[in-house]
Amino acid sequence: MENRPDSSGAVIVVAVILILLFLGVGGGVLFFVSRQQMTRAAQVERELLLEAQARLEMERAEAAAAAAKGAAQGKGEVIDPVTMEAAIKDVLTTQQKAWNEGNIDVFMEHYWKSDELTFSSEGKTTRGWNSTLTRYRERYPTPEKMGRLTFDGLEIKPLGSSAALVLGKWNLEREKEPVGGNFSLVVRKIDGRWLIVHDHTSRTKNE
Repeated sequence: MENRPDSSGAVIVVAVILILLFLGVGGGVLFFVSRQQMTRAAQVERELLLEAQARLEMERAEAAAAAAKGAAQGKGEVIDPVTMEAAIKDVLTTQQKAWNEGNIDVFMEHYWKSDELTFSSEGKTTRGWNSTLTRYRERYPTPEKMGRLTFDGLEIKPLGSSAALVLGKWNLEREKEPVGGNFSLVVRKIDGRWLIVHDHTSRTKNE
């Protein structure tokens, strides 16, 4: 009986070995799963970051496109005051020439052809392009009445990139009863042309 192996001891040894093997394999599995989860989380975070950057770039591109469109429509246009002054003086020179040729229709082409045009004189305001044309024709029906027009003392003050205030003096040389006075104009650049949108004329010589 003393020489028979102890079967219970062998069972215990086998059980311990199995437990150790299980713990070793299980720990490796857990480590592998945990590592996979961490890698996936990092990948998701990276994808979110790239998506945010792409969205930011898109917003910047849209803002740049809107700014370019506004500039193309003249909202962001920058005009040299010297260029503006020269263009407005050309308008007045053309008007002066048309008037002295007895052509009121051409003279009126440099007013805003709109019902919103205003012309103020002698305490009254005429509204609309057609009404202003009629007023000119009634007051100056003949070349003798129209006389010879001159402008002087011009002051042109920009009101932004597409508008200006014009101050000056006007004079009509006529054989009888010469007339003259001061004027102030508001001009705007509309569809590429400088047009008078408001005219306020006063007289220092009675007609």
